[in-house]
Amino acid sequence: MAGIYIHIPFCKKKCIYCNFYSIMNTKRMEEYVETLIKEFKVQGLGFKEKLEVRSQKSEVRSQKYISPAGGGLRGWINSKINTLYFGGGTPSLLPVNLLEKILNALYENFEVADDAESTIEANPEQCSLEYLKELKRLGFNRISIGIQSFNDDVLQFLGRTHSGKDTSLAIENARKAGFENISIDLIYGIDLRSLQDWTQELKTAFGLPVKHLSAYSLTVEENTLLHKKISQQKMPNIDEEQSLQEMMMLMNEAEKNGFIHYEVSNFALKDYHSKHNSNYWNGTPYLGFGAAAHSFTGKTRSWNISNVDKYIQAVNENKPYYEMEHLTFDEQYNEYVLLRLRTKEGIDLKRLEDCFGKEKKEYFLESLQKINPQYYKHQFQYVTITKEGLTLLDFITENLLI
Repeated sequence: MAGIYIHIPFCKKKCIYCNFYSIMNTKRMEEYVETLIKEFKVQGLGFKEKLEVRSQKSEVRSQKYISPAGGGLRGWINSKINTLYFGGGTPSLLPVNLLEKILNALYENFEVADDAESTIEANPEQCSLEYLKELKRLGFNRISIGIQSFNDDVLQFLGRTHSGKDTSLAIENARKAGFENISIDLIYGIDLRSLQDWTQELKTAFGLPVKHLSAYSLTVEENTLLHKKISQQKMPNIDEEQSLQEMMMLMNEAEKNGFIHYEVSNFALKDYHSKHNSNYWNGTPYLGFGAAAHSFTGKTRSWNISNVDKYIQAVNENKPYYEMEHLTFDEQYNEYVLLRLRTKEGIDLKRLEDCFGKEKKEYFLESLQKINPQYYKHQFQYVTITKEGLTLLDFITENLLI
């Protein structure tokens, strides 16, 4: 199985902390969608053979990918698609007719599983009941709402364009529209919000009909307004101690409410983990479409041009629009360790040895001795990070990589 990611780079406003590629100009939105569809054809249809299998009860169509050297799917592991993910930017800025065009083209060019998880990211201010009903009609079965906070002062600081009232209404509309699988995002470690305020936000979040929560510490990324303001000493730097406190509060509150902490930044009720994002952490191949989208095969990584105008021009003129790197054996090992330590299941030592050999397994176990035992558990063939260790995950991982 594999996943497809669609990058929709359009935004109404750039948030203070965001370093994802996005633009505020939506004039080329329709042309961008047409270019996406052309990219689907380049990577899919030209290298797919349709086979018809007949049975006495029904006609079943199966599809087999044919990927000649140097063409289609970027040397991808050919597989049925089990997840679709529309991220951004702000995918919910796209009108329904353009989203429908994209979905129709995806199903025409790739073999998408009948039970595929189909996610769209949305901002609360676009989540009218009518729009969400249309998303459900198109086949989206999971929605991720970028709430970030329920506090109006915090939202204003972050540069969000919705209010705390909008957030609760968006979730209620999603439920009324028929979405059972609702995810929300929150940001912690914000200086102007007290620990008491954070406690109240967590109570609000877990009191809503959501099945999944993604929560991230506010971080200072280069080329963001946040970085610029801190560099110019117009605001204080991030308080790391506060971030750690709020992360621990989050983990404790999630556990009380029956949410499984299945990845360092992600929590879900039973059976509601994000299948698409789990593909990333499991090392499952995925193909990304659109400006700045990334693809991964296990042995290669590629990324599209991070510029809408240049992306549109290159795809339509049949010119190179992505770069690719081949991962060395050590880099593949590092990728496995880096991603698996983020998850509840952790490192499977048997799989580590099967994939990378006994020498790499011994290297990992020797490196593990540098880490304080209170930060990890080694039970049977598994190594997992403890709750205390998760707050120091970057430090721990750094000591285990080659």
